[in-house]
Amino acid sequence: MLVSEATLLMWPVVAGSWAASSSLPLQVSDVATMLMIGALAWPRDRRLAGLAYLLAVPSSLLALAFPAPGAIPPSPLYYAFWVDHASLLAAATVIAAGPPVLNIGWVRVAWAWLVTAALAAVDGAVNLLTGGDYMFLRRPPAGWSPLRIMGPWPAYVFVALLVCPLVFAAVSLPVWNRAGARPQAGRT
Repeated sequence: MLVSEATLLMWPVVAGSWAASSSLPLQVSDVATMLMIGALAWPRDRRLAGLAYLLAVPSSLLALAFPAPGAIPPSPLYYAFWVDHASLLAAATVIAAGPPVLNIGWVRVAWAWLVTAALAAVDGAVNLLTGGDYMFLRRPPAGWSPLRIMGPWPAYVFVALLVCPLVFAAVSLPVWNRAGARPQAGRT
């Protein structure tokens, strides 16, 4: 995961195509990957693991189902796109399986929604400054995407923001309000 993310970040520099409008790690999956690397490095931090899980699962599922790699083979970016998103989903599965037990409820869903909204605000400002389209805030992706059924721009941005907590809750069902591994009295 670390190698694929580094490839995605460094390849534009190496290829001489780096641009602030498209090369910054400001997509949800970029942030999810960085959080997931931290969650795997510090497995006891369940808050970090919960946030990483909530951002990783929907962003990687969407990227894998509706790919927009921005490159074609034999570009390393093409392969890094697939490896990055697949490994992000695999890491989220590992985090969910524990130990320690991952327990997600409404507080973590609300926190992930606030982080996503804050990222959208940052991305919106960067988009205005650079002409970029981070988080597809300026226009939907070229191919088919769920954003296309959420209305025209800018309506789909607000609909996505409203749907976001429901998506987080849905992907959390496997780990929703699970009890931690607490020893019961009288048991060894």
